[in-house]
This record gives sequence, structure tokens and C-alpha cells, in this order.
Amino acid sequence: MYCPIHKFGSRCLLTDTICQNSTCQNQDQCIPNDDYIISKLKFSCICPKGFIGDQYETSDNKLILSFEKNIILSQSIFIHFIEVIYNTTPARATTFKTILVRKNSIIIHWSQPFYLVFIESFNKIYYLVYLQKIYNGSTTINKTINSFDRFQNISRLFNESIVKLDLIRRIKYYHLPCEIYSPNLKCFYDDIHLCLCYDFNQ
Repeated sequence: MYCPIHKFGSRCLLTDTICQNSTCQNQDQCIPNDDYIISKLKFSCICPKGFIGDQYETSDNKLILSFEKNIILSQSIFIHFIEVIYNTTPARATTFKTILVRKNSIIIHWSQPFYLVFIESFNKIYYLVYLQKIYNGSTTINKTINSFDRFQNISRLFNESIVKLDLIRRIKYYHLPCEIYSPNLKCFYDDIHLCLCYDFNQ
């Protein structure tokens, strides 16, 4: 016989009281641990979406993204999070999200540190979502994606002779689009790099 949660005994008439004094937070569900499992913890917390921590006491970062009507996206998109780690290559983590029919917004919960967020559609169109110099955890970010957030390909910013240059020679011109098209151009990309036109002192 299998007993309901918090009940035990041959006829499930006894009550397990371990969860009466649990430290689970944010409407977590307390589950008593099996006595036969070797663990220092007498109970576990089942976390609701959007919380982290041993007792799920800390809220995730929450991104609320909406899209202007002129933004045409595939029904499913990738959301890329970039973490900059000192003296190492930046780390990227990606999640997948489906945009419901007749909806122009999505909500993403993310628990890991990040400094840059951008989205990618199935047809390889990229949009800048968020950029921060110092990571702030448990933050809610509201962002409306518009056409100025789109990463432009270098083929639309440079003439053909510059685009055909090898990377070492071409990259020395990469400051020019930011100067020429500011403030309407926020970002652009080539086959290898994502480039940002941004000044943290602004």
C-alpha cells in the first residue's frame, strides 16, 4: 500500500509532522524524505516556477518581453544569455520559448548570472534584449523589442569592398557604423562576432 504524502503506517493512519515546521518558502510544497535514504535533510521543498535556493527563498530573474507589431518572428525563438567571466571566454546558455498564437509577449525565468541577453529566430534574425555592466539578481526586466534592437548584418552597413576584406583588415572599420548610425544602431554582426554600439557612461 502506498500512503499519501504526510501519512505513513500499515493503514496510512499515522501523520508525519516533519513538514509542520518546514522552512520552505514562497508557497513551496514540503515533502518528507524517505527514512531509508541517507540524507541530513528530513524533508525536501518542491519549488514553484521562478524561485531558487535551498528552500527556494530567492526569486529568479524574470524577463517580460513584448514585441512591436512590425516585428515578425518565428513561432519559436531561442533566448541566449551571455555571462562574462574574468580572464575566460564568455559563457553562453540558451533556452527555447514558443510564442503562443495571438500573443505578442513571453515570460522567461532565469536563475543564472548574465550580462547580455539576445533572441534568435529560426530564420537567423537577432534582437538585443538586455545589457548590463554589473549583474543584478532577482530582477524583473520589462522590455519591448523594436526594430532598432535588431542586429544588422555587416553587408547592410558596409560596401562590398569592405565586406570582402579578411577579418583582421575589416574589423578596424567596425567603429564606423556606431558613429554614423547612432543612436538608431545598437548592434550588428558578422560571421563570427556580435558587436554592440553602447556606452555605459551614457
